[in-house]
Amino acid sequence: MPIGLAGKTQTIANWGDNPSKLPSILVYTPDKLAEKPAVILGLHPCGGSGSQYRSMVNLDSYADKLGFVVIYPTSNAQQGFNCWDANSAKSLKHDGGGDSQGLAAMAKWALKQYNGDASKVFAIGGSSGAMESNVLAATYPDVFKGAASYSGVPAACWAGAPYSTPLSSDTTCPLGQKASKYSQQQWVDLAKGCDPGYNGTYPKMLIVHGTADTAVTINNLKAQLDQWSGVKGLTFTKNETNNPITNWKKIIYGDGTELVGYEVQGGGHIPPFQGDATLSFFGLM
Repeated sequence: MPIGLAGKTQTIANWGDNPSKLPSILVYTPDKLAEKPAVILGLHPCGGSGSQYRSMVNLDSYADKLGFVVIYPTSNAQQGFNCWDANSAKSLKHDGGGDSQGLAAMAKWALKQYNGDASKVFAIGGSSGAMESNVLAATYPDVFKGAASYSGVPAACWAGAPYSTPLSSDTTCPLGQKASKYSQQQWVDLAKGCDPGYNGTYPKMLIVHGTADTAVTINNLKAQLDQWSGVKGLTFTKNETNNPITNWKKIIYGDGTELVGYEVQGGGHIPPFQGDATLSFFGLM
C-alpha cells in the first residue's frame, strides 16, 4: 500500500459527536508535523473503506512532505453498500444528527488534538465521498475551508431519495435527471438550506468529472459548478486545455483561487487523484 513511511497511523474510536455511529477512523500523522497543521478528511467511494481510499489517493506521502494530518473515516454500511449518507434530512442539516455531523466532529477533534490550523481544514472524496464532500461544504462551511469532489454531485442533490446508493429506488440525482432539470438558483437554494443561519464565506471547491462516467453522469459537473459559483458569487473566466495533464480541461471561475472544475475527456468514474493540483488549490503547496 502506498502509504507514508515516516509517520504514525492510529485507530481512533471516540472523537466526539457521532450521531450516526460511524466506525473507528484511521488517522495518519507524519513524523514532522507542522506547527499548526492542516487537517484533511479523505472520504471513500461506495463499497470502500478508509483504508481502501488511503491506498487510492496516497495523501500520506504529501502529509510527510507538508506536515498535515489525514483522517480516513469509514461509513456505515448504508443499505449494505457502504455509501455515505448524502440524502437524509439529518445529514443535509447543520448539526442534524447525520453522517455530516460526525465527520465535522472528526475535523474539530483533530484541530484540538494536534493544535491544527482552523483555516486549513479540507475534505477530499471520490464518488460517494465526493458527494459527501459537497454535503460537508454546505452543512459545515464554518468548519471546512475547501473540498475536492472527484465524480460527485451537488450538495443536497440526493435529497428526497430513500438512500444515496446505486441501489436506491431514486437515482435521478447521479444519473443526471436533476442536473438537466434544476436551475442554478435551485442548486444554490439547496446548498444554502443545509445551514440556513450561515452568512459567512463558503469553502473553496475543486470539481473533477470524466466525460465517460456512466455511474455519475457528466452533467453533474456543470450542476456542481453552477451551485458553487452561485453560492460564492463567481462567474466563469476561461478554460485551459491539458491542465494539469493531457485530456484534462481546467474550468476557471473568478481568479481561479475559489472555484475550479476539471473535465476529463474520455475519463470514467473517479478520475485519478491529482495530488499536486488539488493540494496547490488548497494553498498547501
